[in-house]
Amino acid sequence: MRPLVIIATVAAAIVTGCSSVRTAPAASYEQPPAVIPHGQWQASPPLGFAADAMRRNEPVGGTLAFHDLTITVLATSPDSSDATRDVARATARDVARLRLSAGGTTEERTAHEGEAFNWHGYHVAVVAIYGKGELGGGLVALEAATIASLPSVVASSDSAGGAALRLRVPQHITSITLHHEGSAKPLLPGDDPVAGLRALQSWGERDRDWWDVPYHYLIDLDGHVYEGRDWHYMGETNTTYDPSGHLLISILGNYNLQEPTQAQLNAIADVMAWAVRKFDVPLDSIKGHYQYAQTDCPGRNLRKYLEDGTFRRMVEARLK
Repeated sequence: MRPLVIIATVAAAIVTGCSSVRTAPAASYEQPPAVIPHGQWQASPPLGFAADAMRRNEPVGGTLAFHDLTITVLATSPDSSDATRDVARATARDVARLRLSAGGTTEERTAHEGEAFNWHGYHVAVVAIYGKGELGGGLVALEAATIASLPSVVASSDSAGGAALRLRVPQHITSITLHHEGSAKPLLPGDDPVAGLRALQSWGERDRDWWDVPYHYLIDLDGHVYEGRDWHYMGETNTTYDPSGHLLISILGNYNLQEPTQAQLNAIADVMAWAVRKFDVPLDSIKGHYQYAQTDCPGRNLRKYLEDGTFRRMVEARLK
């Protein structure tokens, strides 16, 4: 794909100032208590369509498996427009060679970045092919869905399209995974978290073709918890791990560069304890992004609270 670590593009878009969104009404059991609803901070409503689908980032040699369909990335190559990638992404249509198998049939075909096609009851979209120097370089963002589960606007499209055509992948929560935003600079007390969230949403839609922010809950310096994407649907990653089944909690800022506040630690434990009870998952399912992919996310200053058992003890105390 193209976080879970958000690049400097997003960090630069964070506007300093005071947030106008600071309180929230009591939430139902569907959400942790005192969550600031998506509608109170969003740059725009979430996009996309719910479908029987799967989305993965695969390297050359990697395989997306979905029902009886398998898609293996055999090779990628730049096309003649690759030099214009930084000028106009729409013209940088790299090529992937794929092997598709389903129902006893196997076929090899090439597909350009941004192309979509129907094959043996499935709709396949090559959302992106990330080249050298891009976030997620070397990976192919693939999306597959059963044609029967799609609206006609998607099922009939020969283009992968942007965020508006992306698919919301249903999930059953089995894990709780901690991330940080990973911005280029620390989040400061005077920074406006709402401006940062809006920038993240806009960047994800524009540059990564995400239908919403990649995380389910986001937490600012004061411990305010913001509702991200609907937890009924899979989050996003720029790495190769499969986030399906993961409840993604992200802490705004960069925790290689700053220490979390006590308010943040309390809020993290509150959300984790709610999730353990809500989804009936074991405490051992609480982990960090770095335990699934080659990344230091959520930063060494948050990792230590996972590794020394602090979060586990805080969650246990709340569950009592």
